[in-house]
Amino acid sequence: MTSPIPLPLVPDPTGQTLRISPTDVSQFVRLEQCERYLRFRLAERSGRTFMREYDVTPQRITPLLSLSGRTFEESVEQNIAKSHPTVQYADRASGEADRPVNNDAVVEEARKLPSGQVVVLLQPRLQAEIDVWLIRGDLDVLRLERRADGALHALITDLKSTTEAKVEHRLQVAFYHLMLARLFEQHGVPCTQVQTSVLFRGPAEPTSTQAEQLKPLREAARTWLGLDEGLLEVVADPDAYLQAVRDLVVGPDSTARRVALAAFEAVPYALSYKCDGCLYNEYCLKWSAEREDLSLLPYLSGVEKEALRRHGIGTIEALARLKELRPDGELTTAAGQEPVVRRLAATWPVGPRLDEVIHRARSFRRNVRKDGTSALGYIPGKGSSTLPVSTPERNPNLVRVYVEAQHDYLHDRIYLLGALVVAYKDGRLDLARRRAVVRMTAGPPEKASQERDLFVAWTRELVQAVVELAAPGEQREGKNTAPIHLIFFDRHEQRLMLEALARNFPPILHATPPLYDFLTQLAAFDSPVATFLDEEVRRFKNYPMTCQNLQALAQFMRFEWNTPHRFREIFKARLFDYLGKLDLGGTPEWYTKRARFGSSMPLGTPTPPGGSCRR
Repeated sequence: MTSPIPLPLVPDPTGQTLRISPTDVSQFVRLEQCERYLRFRLAERSGRTFMREYDVTPQRITPLLSLSGRTFEESVEQNIAKSHPTVQYADRASGEADRPVNNDAVVEEARKLPSGQVVVLLQPRLQAEIDVWLIRGDLDVLRLERRADGALHALITDLKSTTEAKVEHRLQVAFYHLMLARLFEQHGVPCTQVQTSVLFRGPAEPTSTQAEQLKPLREAARTWLGLDEGLLEVVADPDAYLQAVRDLVVGPDSTARRVALAAFEAVPYALSYKCDGCLYNEYCLKWSAEREDLSLLPYLSGVEKEALRRHGIGTIEALARLKELRPDGELTTAAGQEPVVRRLAATWPVGPRLDEVIHRARSFRRNVRKDGTSALGYIPGKGSSTLPVSTPERNPNLVRVYVEAQHDYLHDRIYLLGALVVAYKDGRLDLARRRAVVRMTAGPPEKASQERDLFVAWTRELVQAVVELAAPGEQREGKNTAPIHLIFFDRHEQRLMLEALARNFPPILHATPPLYDFLTQLAAFDSPVATFLDEEVRRFKNYPMTCQNLQALAQFMRFEWNTPHRFREIFKARLFDYLGKLDLGGTPEWYTKRARFGSSMPLGTPTPPGGSCRR
């Protein structure tokens, strides 16, 4: 029996105006067009308070990210004011959120602007009613120019403290374009042209090729806004984004209209990495736990979930009961389930993975619901691991290097590098041949030299550790050799390291020539030199957790996170706060309370004594 849930209901758009903002739709696109997120936003905009009533908490973006964006905006505004007359509409000192709409003020500024003059409006709040939608949003920058022939030109610019302009940014300014055009049309203000643009920080350390490619964007920022900072991308195909606005919101058959009209239970959703940055992930996880929804199964995509639902399989229990587990570890179709199993086996894309997802469903029932369901702890028939073995006959002096990289996304640089070097001798793990190499910048990596110094020092120490710990092996050209294998948790960490190495290639190449090539080479024609543990876990292991990040997997394997420091408390926020208890029919049960698919340490958390390394 499930408890009654306060649903995010939305008024019927045929009889009432619905509220939405451009940032709502931009976030919807960033979250892989999750329709459930859009439904939540529409419900909140209509005044529903379903989160509090359901006893769950919205997950706001980190304060550091908000602070970085605000600092960037304020710096840009101050510099624009040095070269253009400006009007500021937001009172940043008071931080007011529910300030009035500035429609009339914007219209007045456009009307009174003399020929040959420019005025830049900062943070004007516009509101426009289009069909059944009441759209409100704050334009970061609106540049109005009355040209010599009397024609009015408008340039809308959104400010983003990011390394690149993204699709959702261009879509957001397309909304502003539509709103401004409607406003001028309603007030009889002729406007010859409205252009949209995005001003962004750009990469911290662009390569020479990147710098050449970005030169026109830097020139555009100087030409249009008088800025020597940031890169200005004027959207080249605004009509395509205006059409996207119609398809997503204001058109008669739009996605938003369909989502608003649908029963909440029918709005599709799936749990994945995108949920880590969603306001409403706690609602979805609690909802899923109460219903044992298929979304709780690890590595099940939204398309696969909907394929199962179309065939009447809507819960993990129903999926687990499709087949029985024989004593020899093979699955056999359960009595009475033959027709649905045949249909599912022929259904794309779930058909080829049917046995795998049934194994995962049975593991969930055994470990989470503890109902006695028999299950395997592994996924059978998945081939060979990329982790090399070490025996007296094969790779007897293997050296494994577990590598860790932590990225400061505000400065787009690495601030921590860690490695655990583990050397084997005669095919056996020798605890004396084990060393941690951890380096961290003294503070935020604001300067390129901090990242370079970090890599040079860490790399030298790592190479030295490998040389000192490796057991003597085969002699080649009078030198001892040992096979070395790198182990990352995921490809994201490897990519961050490679990008940082590319930024700092000359000094690192001078200090330790082999590192970049080694990180990307193949040990043989078909054997990689690196293993990614998350891929190994996905391929071979049948663990029951929804979010199979580093910290959850280590906890499941009985790793003691509170030794030598109480890491679970130090890094609780946005890392170890993923578990909660739920009362299901009078039985308390642990469940995944918050989406924590990512494994990176959140910025802004305290550093324990002696530094920090997640491994």
